[in-house]
Amino acid sequence: MITSNEDDGIDETNDLASAFCAYRDSVLDQWRARVENEIPAAAALDEPVLVNMVPKLFDNIANALSTASPMATAGTNMATAHGRERANLTDYASHDVIHELQIFREVLFSMTSEHGLKLSKHDAQVIGRSIEEAARESISGFSEADREKSVDFIASLSHDLRNPLHVANAGAQLIQLKTADPSILNLAKRICKKIAEADAMIQTLLDASMRYGRMKLTLTLTCFDIMTLIEEVCADLPLMGQRVRVFGEPVIGQWCRVSIKRVLENLIGNAQKYGDNTEPITVRAYRDKELLLLSIHNEGPPIPWAEMDRLFKPYQRIEETSFKGWGLGLPFVQNVVESHGGSVIVESDVGKGTTFTVSLPINADQYVKS
Repeated sequence: MITSNEDDGIDETNDLASAFCAYRDSVLDQWRARVENEIPAAAALDEPVLVNMVPKLFDNIANALSTASPMATAGTNMATAHGRERANLTDYASHDVIHELQIFREVLFSMTSEHGLKLSKHDAQVIGRSIEEAARESISGFSEADREKSVDFIASLSHDLRNPLHVANAGAQLIQLKTADPSILNLAKRICKKIAEADAMIQTLLDASMRYGRMKLTLTLTCFDIMTLIEEVCADLPLMGQRVRVFGEPVIGQWCRVSIKRVLENLIGNAQKYGDNTEPITVRAYRDKELLLLSIHNEGPPIPWAEMDRLFKPYQRIEETSFKGWGLGLPFVQNVVESHGGSVIVESDVGKGTTFTVSLPINADQYVKS
C-alpha cells in the first residue's frame, strides 16, 4: 500500500508549495470524506487501503510546483501501483478509480480558491495534467491487475476441470480391462481418446494463463521484526565495493519471512548491480500507522521513464545495457508484495537516484490467500 511521510523532501522555500503543505491534512480529510460518501465501494475500506497513494500524489504536486517540473507523476509508477491495489483489494469498478481522482482535483482547486492561493496558468496546468496522468496510469494498472485476476480464475478453473476428467479416464481404462466385448472395448478407447483431447485443450489454456497472468501466492505468515531480517540479508550479500546503510526502527508484523527475504535480496541485489558502486545503498524501514514502509535507494543513472512500467512485467527487460538483468526478479517482488495486500513503487530521476518502496500492512493475515 502506498503512503507518504514527512521526509519526502518537499521544497517549502517556494511560497505556493509552502501554502500547499500548510493545507495538506485539510485537503486529504476532505478528499477522504467525499470519497467515502460518493463511492459506495470505498465506505468499507480501512484507512491504509483507502488513503493509498493520495498523500504521495499531493506531495509530488507540491514538489512539481516548487521545481517547475512538468508533471507530478514523472519518474514514478505510483499511480499504476494505485490502480493495481484498487483492483486487488477493493470492489472498485474502473469508473470508481477515475471518480476518486476527479474528487481529488475538485478538492485541490477548491482549496486554492477558498484560501486565495494565486495559481498561474502554468501552475494550474501542472496540477491538472498531473491528476489526469495519474488517472490514466491508475486505470492502466487497474486493467492490468483485473486481467491477471481473470487469468487466475481461468487457471483455477482449468485445474478443477482436469480432476473429473482424470477420474473418467481411469474408469474408461478399467472398462477395457474388465471386458472382451469388441464393441465395448472400442467405445472405451474412444472415450479415452476424447478425454485426452479435452485434457490437452485444458493444458493449453492452463499454460497460457500461467504465462500471461501471475497467480497470487500462497504465503506462510509468522510474526517477526523486519529489522532483524534486513540485517540478516545485508550480512549475506556480497559487498561489491559498496556499503549498505540501514536506518529505521524495530517493526514487528505478520508476514511471510521466506518471501519477504527474497524481496529484500532482489531489491538490494539490484541496487548493488545497477547503481553507482562508489555510493552507498540506503535501506530504511519504519512504521506509519498500520503500514510497514520499506525503501531501498541507490545512486546512479535513472531508469528511463518510458521503461518504468515494463520493470514489473515478466520477461520484459530494459533495453539499456545497464538494466539488462531485470527479467523475473521484479515481477516476483511485485507478486509477493501484492499477495501480502501491499504495493511496490519505484521513483527514479537524474540526480536523485532510484528508490523502490515496499508498503505492507503490519498484519497481512486478512489479505493473504490461505
